Amino acid sequence: MKAPFSALLCLGFALAACTGSKSLSKKAGKLDSGGMYAEAAEMYLQSAVRNGKNIDAKIGLKKTGQMVLNDKLSAFFKAFGVGDDKEAAVNAYLDAKDYQDRVQRAGVTLDIPDNYASDFKQVKGEYLVQLYTQGHDLLDKKDYGAAETVFAKIGKLEPGYKDASSLQQIAYLEPLYQSGKAALSAGQYRKAYNDLDRVVAGNAAYKDAAALKQECVDKGRYAIAVLPFNVAGNGATAAAQAATLQAYITSAIVDANDPFIQVVDRDNMQKILDEQKLGMSGVVDESTAVSAGKLLGAKAVIMGTVMAYGEDAGRLRRSTKDGYESYQVKQVDKETNQVSYLTKYRPVKYTEYYQENKASLSFSYKLVSLETGQVLLSKVVDQQANDHAWYATYDGNASALLPMLNGTVNTNGAARRELNALLAAPHDVKSTADLGNQLLRTTSSAMAKTVQQELAAKLP
Repeated sequence: MKAPFSALLCLGFALAACTGSKSLSKKAGKLDSGGMYAEAAEMYLQSAVRNGKNIDAKIGLKKTGQMVLNDKLSAFFKAFGVGDDKEAAVNAYLDAKDYQDRVQRAGVTLDIPDNYASDFKQVKGEYLVQLYTQGHDLLDKKDYGAAETVFAKIGKLEPGYKDASSLQQIAYLEPLYQSGKAALSAGQYRKAYNDLDRVVAGNAAYKDAAALKQECVDKGRYAIAVLPFNVAGNGATAAAQAATLQAYITSAIVDANDPFIQVVDRDNMQKILDEQKLGMSGVVDESTAVSAGKLLGAKAVIMGTVMAYGEDAGRLRRSTKDGYESYQVKQVDKETNQVSYLTKYRPVKYTEYYQENKASLSFSYKLVSLETGQVLLSKVVDQQANDHAWYATYDGNASALLPMLNGTVNTNGAARRELNALLAAPHDVKSTADLGNQLLRTTSSAMAKTVQQELAAKLP
């Protein structure tokens, strides 16, 4: 019985790995014989990693790897003996330990005498004290970046050492806290908020960062009102879309979750507009808009005009196409009695359909400051949304249908795939109402983003 292809493939990879392992082991032996034990150890290691059952590689690695490790331990002993550079001693021992672990993962155990481990424990303790003192000195000097680096070293060397973790956090949070406080005092509320927000994200209970963050919002909050949009000319559809556009824009600005932009409650706004007899179908002019905005307690108003809205439901167009349907004709050779099949084609008709629906929207809007009377933003938006259905139907065997080209059957693969795609294409097209709603949502979202960016750039 034949072995499965996947099993043969795996066997091939295994043989290749074993072959490579043996070759590396032989090369390592030659290097070792020539006195190049460090290079030999590395090659033995690669050989053992490739094939964990290569005994020669492991024996060679045990010998040459221990020699390499001894060199690393010797470097540690020298640094330890000098005594001044504790960092060099610690790093030398860690380098030796990393090498031991690397070789261990290949299945070979190398030895580090206990006295080296004892010496490392001593110098590591001295080095931690040195780092801890250095970190405190840097904090006192308000060199927070350097202090954070030092405490991070302590955490990597010995997690949980004293309060190094807390001090590292302080070294990170304190400059942000101080920067946030300074920005708040200078009236730069967004910058202050961003700095203090990072502080609170790191430690919600850090000093009074949370309260200061809220103070930034309270002092920097900017209230805006989205007034009812005017409609140019008459038209119930355009008026309805203007009201929907106002609602969508309001919702999009709220959903942006900018802590500094407060949108006046729409229900309360409409109540005030009604009480002041400012109308429900749009504000008459800019002076009326300013009056309405001030009544609403807003610092700026968004006002606009829907200039045109249209829906175009396309007619379903139908066209009959010429094609061919393939079929098989059985043939028997009279001399050999062999059976074969001949492909033939019969002319047929199939139908293609096309329909496209559209919706279009044109409106202008302004963002007006009620504090200065300045037009902060003014834009005209022209957008269109469309959707179409293009498909084909055939009453016969659709899988055997082929297109026609120059009066004959077209067996080109690309042409057949294109026809098959039409036969499988969906027949539905989005309604003009759905397209209009999609258009209102996308334009509202884009407008809200533009307003938010404009305010973020202009406001402190």
